[in-house]
Amino acid sequence: MKTRHGLAAALSTAVLVAGCSAGADSGGGEAKTIKVGTLFSVTGPAANVGDKMRKGIELAIDQINQRGGIDGKKIEWKFYDPAGDTATAVSQTRKLLTSDKVDVVVGGGSASGIALAMAQLTEPAKKLFVATEGARNIVQPESAHALTFKATFNDTVVIQKIIEFWKAKGVSRVAMLPDTTGFGQSALEVAKQEVPAAGIKMDVASFDTGTNDFTPTLGKLAAGKPQAYLAWTTDSSGVAFIKNARALVRDDSVLIQHGHGFVDDRYMRQAGEASVGTVLASPKLPVYDLLPDSDPQKKTIGDFVTAYQAKYQEQPNVYAGQAYDAMMITAEAIEKAGTTDGPALAKALENLGEYVGLTGVFRYSAQDHSGLASDGVTMIKWDGTRFVPAGS
Repeated sequence: MKTRHGLAAALSTAVLVAGCSAGADSGGGEAKTIKVGTLFSVTGPAANVGDKMRKGIELAIDQINQRGGIDGKKIEWKFYDPAGDTATAVSQTRKLLTSDKVDVVVGGGSASGIALAMAQLTEPAKKLFVATEGARNIVQPESAHALTFKATFNDTVVIQKIIEFWKAKGVSRVAMLPDTTGFGQSALEVAKQEVPAAGIKMDVASFDTGTNDFTPTLGKLAAGKPQAYLAWTTDSSGVAFIKNARALVRDDSVLIQHGHGFVDDRYMRQAGEASVGTVLASPKLPVYDLLPDSDPQKKTIGDFVTAYQAKYQEQPNVYAGQAYDAMMITAEAIEKAGTTDGPALAKALENLGEYVGLTGVFRYSAQDHSGLASDGVTMIKWDGTRFVPAGS
């Protein structure tokens, strides 16, 4: 298994080349830098996700440049903030590809809908795009997304892990509340297939982002006597879901759950006492220090957490880890391929072998551009102070 650490820096919408003032070659010769373009929403409704993503990729670029770059070439980073708006993101992506002439695109605007729109531009431009967003249709079917990869779990493996958890708990009836974004509806499509196939009955109520009162919806779902309520969102409205569900559900044996898009201690603290006991599907990062020493990810995550805390004086979360992974995997592909040509980079990733990252052990192939299996997903819960393993 491989592990890599790497990287250089940047802020908001400025170009930054750490330790290298030459820039890319403009005279037709060999480029002196590798141009990476990124979109993350560090303002607007997705800011709670995008702010940590920006720091994660920034740390990765810092480390790569500090170690001498990729094959001696420093990374030149162009960053834009679409503020959660897809139209803005499309315009910014066009600029990355035409005016900025980036070699690769890493990071999909902090929202699945944005990443999907970006891929429609990066594919015909023959540029590698490594997304940091969750919906599986960002990369599926792989035959239509030859140059698009992502550094996050597909919904399918997360749903499968949750079902495994439910069955161990004897859960036979659930209520699912996905938001109406691409992220939420992608998970719903999977759940409609996987959950009934596992012998579990499921009622569904989708909700719009920005919803601040789930009481009427939860009241209707309660008629089905679910043993678990599962919300699926990255939006802060998920805090209201936790508060309303705790107020409605008096039976402590009923599970209040979120998917992997809500693994952020800031959300838990916003929900206050109501968040205690909330169960989430997650990468291992929030509980890495509680993993056995034999776990292949433990040291990799520990090194990242130490470096992130030293740079930002704060704790990283899974969003930062996703962005860090995406940049490091891209760097690995460029080094392996010896070029920034999109098809060559895609082939390099498909033949990368096992790469031990923060989100999981990546095993990309021509049939799998997410590269992550359910062995990287763990069930955790909030104990009022931090995330801990949820147990079976």
